Amino acid sequence: MVARRTRAGIAAACLCVSFATSAVAQSYPVRPVKIIVPFAPGGVDVTARVVADRLSSVLGQPFLVENRAGGAGGSVGAKAVATAEPDGYTLLFSTPGPVTISPAVNRNVDYDSRNFAAVAIVSSSPLMLVINPALPVNSVQELIAYANANPGKIHFPSPGYGTQPHLLGELFNVKTGASITHVPYRGSSPSITDLIAGQVQIYFDNVANLLQYVQADTLKPLALTSESRSEQFPQLPTMLESGLDGFVATYWNGVLAPAGTSMEIVSKLNTVINDGLKLLEMQASLRRLGAEPKSASPQEFAVFLTSEAQKWAAVAAAANIKPD
Repeated sequence: MVARRTRAGIAAACLCVSFATSAVAQSYPVRPVKIIVPFAPGGVDVTARVVADRLSSVLGQPFLVENRAGGAGGSVGAKAVATAEPDGYTLLFSTPGPVTISPAVNRNVDYDSRNFAAVAIVSSSPLMLVINPALPVNSVQELIAYANANPGKIHFPSPGYGTQPHLLGELFNVKTGASITHVPYRGSSPSITDLIAGQVQIYFDNVANLLQYVQADTLKPLALTSESRSEQFPQLPTMLESGLDGFVATYWNGVLAPAGTSMEIVSKLNTVINDGLKLLEMQASLRRLGAEPKSASPQEFAVFLTSEAQKWAAVAAAANIKPD
């Protein structure tokens, strides 16, 4: 009888917790929500604000974008979310680097993709290889020949050590036998500024960050990292077409929360974001930034994050990048 009462008490307690969790999720959010972008202003945060505006308008509370640059590959901002209370009030708007690349190449990054709850992927697009127009090349093959003929003279920036552009530059060395030199910055904007000024010569970055400079002929595009040509840039070959086998990469933006965040809250955020991605207005806003809208369930996004982490760990190993 005592055991039966104990089991009944436990069941009742669990039911109460379940109801309480559900009630919290239904009322969420009741105060402003912080969305941390782990890079300097002028890059990823522009896309993050499109998503923040959608969440604010539907859920009735401010979703405030905060740039928190620093650490290896955006690790300061990412760790702030990984260690935050899993209550839905601190979110991460991430690119591949902080979540799926930096943990594989930075010894001091004491988190990985398992420390996050996948909420929603927002956009997905190839990366673009651009050069300073003063560089006397017009194709990837000419770039390879020039780099091999001028060892140590070609430098490529990245938004930070352990970011996707960093690993793509290293992969370029692996695939071509060239020796281009990495120069880490704190964000895309300063990388692009020095590329335009000629302090560095070539750069891999997402289309959203490069589009205005390509359209203004300030930077010269050479190729995309997609598997096939883009409708937006039909004249640009892929890295595969340029003779670099296996040189494929996807740049994505997504929303994540600390691991342990209520699935009800995660699903609520996912639904609002995915419903927004169906709207022509939001699609147009993202495409103007060079981002192709993409939606997925939290479960699908989680599987994708795991595969991305494995992929970039393999690239780091092939490039002989040791944890720093």
